Amino acid sequence: MPPAPVLRPRSRSPVAALGGAVLAVALLACGHRATEADCDLIVDRYVEIELQTLQVTDPKVIALRKSEMHRDLKDELKACPGKRITDSMLTCVRQARTNDEIDRCTRW
Repeated sequence: MPPAPVLRPRSRSPVAALGGAVLAVALLACGHRATEADCDLIVDRYVEIELQTLQVTDPKVIALRKSEMHRDLKDELKACPGKRITDSMLTCVRQARTNDEIDRCTRW
């Protein structure tokens, strides 16, 4: 009898999930206009959490992955500044411990 297959948790593409989070900023109806720094915060926290989950702690690797993610999401990030966000959403993103939490933070 062959060994049982190894089951791995199903996850969506980090780029797709993060793209959704960045685009969700556009749906927020109150608050203030997002700055480029606000939009970068969302992307950077997402990458930090992704790498923490993988137990990656090397600052050079983290910086490289952030740069790659910013490049991969450049079109979505261009649309982000100026969208309405709230301080509570940004606080939620800063305190998130999982990328699912970031997704919930950016839904209204």
